Amino acid sequence: MQPDIFIGSLRISEPVIALTGLGIAFVCGYAWYRLLCRKKQAPAYRWMTRFFALMVVSSVLGPLLGHAFYYRAGFSGKYACWIFSIFSLGALAQAAIEHARPFRSARFYRGLTLFNLMGISAAITLSGLTQSFVWVEAHSALALLGFMLPLEWLVYSKRRDAGSRLLLLSLPVAVVSLIPVVLKWSPGVWFSSFDAGHIILYLFFWIIMLGAEQMADHRNKI
Repeated sequence: MQPDIFIGSLRISEPVIALTGLGIAFVCGYAWYRLLCRKKQAPAYRWMTRFFALMVVSSVLGPLLGHAFYYRAGFSGKYACWIFSIFSLGALAQAAIEHARPFRSARFYRGLTLFNLMGISAAITLSGLTQSFVWVEAHSALALLGFMLPLEWLVYSKRRDAGSRLLLLSLPVAVVSLIPVVLKWSPGVWFSSFDAGHIILYLFFWIIMLGAEQMADHRNKI
């Protein structure tokens, strides 16, 4: 990983990874504020707002406690980031559930909501017990590919919802963000594969924001 830097007596580990990670918090913070200012009341929209708010917390804790000052925070600091990340992706999944709710039965909706809660609980428990990030990654895949992909596709196929279209288009960007990490691509010590992945995620979150803004409320249109 990257060498430590010192500002006076202050030691900062993996400084560029921490900086590009904080960039995610900046993008998500802007998205949260922008969505909040619109004051829409549709349940799916409110869950999207919560998604960005929770991701801001995760993207501040992760760079600071999970990278820059991990030598002080230890696993507990990193785990705090993971918990907020899991809750954040759970909120994104719930947004998709609410968006598709008018097109399925109340029983189906309750089942999906329960399954989402179970996924959140399992990811938090298993990642804590094993101290392994793989459970956070598995939950992210569940939220994006198990919930958002099929449910937003359902809404788009029924109503050609512009928001659903953008949310679906964000998924390939999320996949591309994993490529540098999987390939361990790094042009130098000061720009790692994690930095490349973080920067690609800026675009992912931006598209999610635009999709949330254009999501239609279909509750009274069936």
